[in-house]
Amino acid sequence: MAPLKTFFSRAEEIFASLCLGAMIVLISVQVFRRYVLQSSLDWSEELARYFFIWAVYIGCSFATQQDRHLEVTILRTVKGGKWAKPITILAYVLTVIFCATVAVWGTQMVLFLIKTGQKTQALEIAIFWVYIAIPLGMGLMCLRTLERLWLLVTGKISAAPEHL
Repeated sequence: MAPLKTFFSRAEEIFASLCLGAMIVLISVQVFRRYVLQSSLDWSEELARYFFIWAVYIGCSFATQQDRHLEVTILRTVKGGKWAKPITILAYVLTVIFCATVAVWGTQMVLFLIKTGQKTQALEIAIFWVYIAIPLGMGLMCLRTLERLWLLVTGKISAAPEHL
């Protein structure tokens, strides 16, 4: 059971890393083919862009889990003390609302793209496969933020940024 728990706690990290690795390989192959073989691929740049999009949206969830998102901490720094926890809770609640809203709107957009049957230019695959990254990534980020909110409220983590 422990390896399964470890996999799920690191799933976003693994997936985003694989996407970035695939993107690097694709771009490297494209550069080699273009400048050495004088024959470029039509689809590699588009696929690399899609891997990047997926890495970013899934990586947002991983960054939330690790508390590595950039944040403005001036209110916590200036007020400090007893205000740090309520300010952090408010920030997490606003983040949950934002992520949930983007996930819902992203889902509506994906459903629209499925209905219209739009395809990508070079790969000619259904475009919704690219856009699914938005509701999935934001939904996962919403869950990870709720997880951090719960840990903060129950006292298992502090309101002070861990990386400072």
